[in-house]
Amino acid sequence: MKCPCCGYNLPDDANFCASCGTNVSVASSATAATTTSTEGSGDVAQSTTEPHAAPNNAESGAPETPDSTNTCGEPAHFGSSIGNSFSVHQGSNAASHVGQFLTTKKGKGIVAGAIAAVAAIIVAAVVGFNMANNVPEDTVRQALQNSSTVADGIVANDYVTAQPYDLKSLKIDKQEDESTGEIGAAITGSNKARHVYFSGSMENDFFKTDFTGEAYYVKQGDTWVSLLGPSITGNTTTPLQGVGRISEASESDDYEISNFSSTLDSSNGAYTSTATQDVSYTFWFATDTATNTRTFVFDGDRWKPTGDTAVSNMQTKTNFAGKKFEYTDTGSGLFKTGTTNSTIEFTSDGDNGQVAATYSLDWKYSGDTSKNSSGQYYLPVNLSGNLTGAIEHEFGKDNFSIELNDAENQVTFTGGESYATISAGDGESNTMSLSAATNTKYFESPFQTSTYRMSMGTYVEKA
Repeated sequence: MKCPCCGYNLPDDANFCASCGTNVSVASSATAATTTSTEGSGDVAQSTTEPHAAPNNAESGAPETPDSTNTCGEPAHFGSSIGNSFSVHQGSNAASHVGQFLTTKKGKGIVAGAIAAVAAIIVAAVVGFNMANNVPEDTVRQALQNSSTVADGIVANDYVTAQPYDLKSLKIDKQEDESTGEIGAAITGSNKARHVYFSGSMENDFFKTDFTGEAYYVKQGDTWVSLLGPSITGNTTTPLQGVGRISEASESDDYEISNFSSTLDSSNGAYTSTATQDVSYTFWFATDTATNTRTFVFDGDRWKPTGDTAVSNMQTKTNFAGKKFEYTDTGSGLFKTGTTNSTIEFTSDGDNGQVAATYSLDWKYSGDTSKNSSGQYYLPVNLSGNLTGAIEHEFGKDNFSIELNDAENQVTFTGGESYATISAGDGESNTMSLSAATNTKYFESPFQTSTYRMSMGTYVEKA
């Protein structure tokens, strides 16, 4: 069919003219109705029939009103929101011009632009409303930064040095309003709280933690005030390096640590760490050294040891060289009173507790040393020479036993203990408790000969 207004060829089922925009469905109905009425009256149609002249409203003084039967030039409908934005004056045939304009390329572009502009205004209004009613990311970030979560971390600091974390990233994933309830409203002054869901990551030298969390805020004036949280709802921690120490304590009063190292090994998402360190126990009499090794596994919350510490390369080196000890006593004879003076001066140390020293041991009877009527008398003891020997002690323990021998003079010192003693004028000094056995005679009679023995005496170190 053709458009009754502009003659444009149209499909038979068209509702609007693609050229001028006329509502052809209305025009077709009007034409059909006229034809039917004419045929029903029995009049013969003639080719010279004069067209019906439309009354001139302007001349008759009648008000200008749209003619419901005049469909020519009626524009296509683009929706009530946009259609209501245009005012069309029918009397001047403006509707026809508008309809024709809207169907042109330029007209369609303007309509599309108008629709886009209105949509943009709506979107901007919605976004602006949401931004004004959303908790800012910086508010949550600052709260997290000041929380114990970032200060202390989520995983335990077992076998690592405690460090604060750096908040590396934070993203607000979702926000929504939730009712605070009557009690909450009474406390906060608001019947709504903003429920914020967030995610991020933090790390220090030892761990990286990815986390999710939530917080509740209420708005007081222009300020968002924390109602609850922020709290962590989920986390995954990845070790960035191995353990920082082998024992739970960061240091020990008993030993010194050197050459510490640890590995970080990963297999199928599981993390292990093997730590190695040299330890040194230093006592006045010896230094013990060893190598400690221990293996740990990370269980997601902390490092845990998988067994006891393995100790290897155990060595003991004595610290006696240059030390001089003295002993003085009266009444140390076995049967009669006498005076004992003795010194031991260590000259060298060796591995495995070996030591060397020089010594002197003098004893003199305090009474008459001449032979009495029974043939008994006391002999002085004057011994000196070189001693060699070794100490024995439990590794890492502050005690020892010692044996020193002068094979040439058949003298042996035995004893040990390392307890410090207070000497008048000397302050605190190191000590050894020793006994001496000799094959030297100190008493003789017709009935017996006695060799000198010294019971346990305390030797005190002298500068």
